[in-house]
Amino acid sequence: MQSYDGLTLGNLGELRLLDEIVLPLARELDVETTVGDDCAFVPSATTLLAITADVGPAPLLQQIDKYQNDLEAAGWLAVVASASDIATAGAKPLCMANCIDAPPSMLVDDLVSYLRGYFRACSEFGFRNGGGDLRHGPKLAARVFAVGSCREGCRVGRTGISENDRIIVVGPTGEFMAAYLLVAAEARDGIQSEYLHSKLCDSVLKYPRPKLKEMARLVEARLVVAASDTSDGLLGAIDNLVRGSHCGFELELDEALLPKLVQEAAHSTGIDPWNIFFAWGDWSVVIGVQSRDMSRFSAVCEDLQIEYTVLGHATTNTGCIEAQLHTGERVSVTALRNENFVTSGFNAGLDGHLDFILKTKLFHPLRKQ
Repeated sequence: MQSYDGLTLGNLGELRLLDEIVLPLARELDVETTVGDDCAFVPSATTLLAITADVGPAPLLQQIDKYQNDLEAAGWLAVVASASDIATAGAKPLCMANCIDAPPSMLVDDLVSYLRGYFRACSEFGFRNGGGDLRHGPKLAARVFAVGSCREGCRVGRTGISENDRIIVVGPTGEFMAAYLLVAAEARDGIQSEYLHSKLCDSVLKYPRPKLKEMARLVEARLVVAASDTSDGLLGAIDNLVRGSHCGFELELDEALLPKLVQEAAHSTGIDPWNIFFAWGDWSVVIGVQSRDMSRFSAVCEDLQIEYTVLGHATTNTGCIEAQLHTGERVSVTALRNENFVTSGFNAGLDGHLDFILKTKLFHPLRKQ
């Protein structure tokens, strides 16, 4: 492996670190490894195990004063982050284990609230408690390990998309970020919206749900050729599939795709609705479906009331995400996403990250050949 001559993690960024160092080392020292997808897959005697681990992120809602101490929502979200990876595999939830750091100055009642959210989410999503570790740390933080099971031959990762396969989002698009922007605007400026009510905050902002049941049904029906969740943004998931399947995507972005909630948030804040549409927080899953299976896919989704949005199709233009807008203009699409170790990342500073996600120009005219 090459020497990086004193470069830091910040010089490379998360994606280069994964592509150039983490994955090559893992594959060099374990030739049968399946790392590189949202889950790793390990065969057992009777089934295929989907395995993942993630850090419980701080809920964005805590940026609003009246929700800043909502630790139950934080405990719930710690489960969602790992459960969403299990969902991409279409796997049946088995168990979760954790390592939780907490400072000695933390109030016991606050830990109770956090754990109530954690264990309630485990129960509602179908994960058994796999134990863990509670230890002294500088601040509250959780690392969550999750295991699910899927049938042999039904493995779904980020590879496998071919030309003309449809690119589809299972779950909402932009709903979470739109709701947050409206709630923040109300708290900051007193701006009212017909879409704001208690159920919205609880269901969308405080207690998001991974698409476990939806993905399990679609994978069981053998309709999914590849998948990645939107934890780093909808465009982040699309970018994951572009990288994993060595393909490109042609998106068809008609304004009819924009949910009313997204349009309302864009109107209230002046933010481009497509930036909201492609942001993270919905815990949806982007999947590839073969074009020949679209009729069956639509029928299954209608029968099971699965929410989905068709965004476009795969191309052989490797590494490129392009789109046709409702105006007829063809553009290249900037793959705005969360990435660790870079200044625009979520963990580097929330204000800067939100500016990057919500204010960076998404579309650029394609040069004529």
